[in-house]
Amino acid sequence: MPFVNEYISPDDVARYRLAEIDEKFSWGTGARDWTIDRERDIYLRSIGRDSDEEFRYRTYWTFFWKGEELTLRLDLLDAWGRPGEPGGCHWRLAYLNGSNGLPGALKRHQQTIVDDLKEALIAYKDDGVFSVKTDYAVVLDFSEECVL
Repeated sequence: MPFVNEYISPDDVARYRLAEIDEKFSWGTGARDWTIDRERDIYLRSIGRDSDEEFRYRTYWTFFWKGEELTLRLDLLDAWGRPGEPGGCHWRLAYLNGSNGLPGALKRHQQTIVDDLKEALIAYKDDGVFSVKTDYAVVLDFSEECVL
């Protein structure tokens, strides 16, 4: 089953302990929608955006990958397309779990995790459950400081 954008059910809030995650990000949105692939047990959830107008391109996410909660900062470098038409964006992964990178047990899955993240971002499009784009393309690159 591919990634889909959906509202998060109360059962999933409990199952994935989203209230605990939200407590770690008191400045976050507490979003109750996500992009999820239930079959592979992977989700991507936006948790916030930098509040300083100069840095609004900095976005923060949780990426749950097969039992591991990863924290990401993705910088939105460019976006294109009009509502109701195809579009796309250019993301730069600035950091993964702060600057710590992947937990040791996941290092051998690095390329698969990056591929799954890109797939989730393509499904998320420009705004998850609120997106009105028809098709979407994603360019994903990495900052020099990003440790995977």
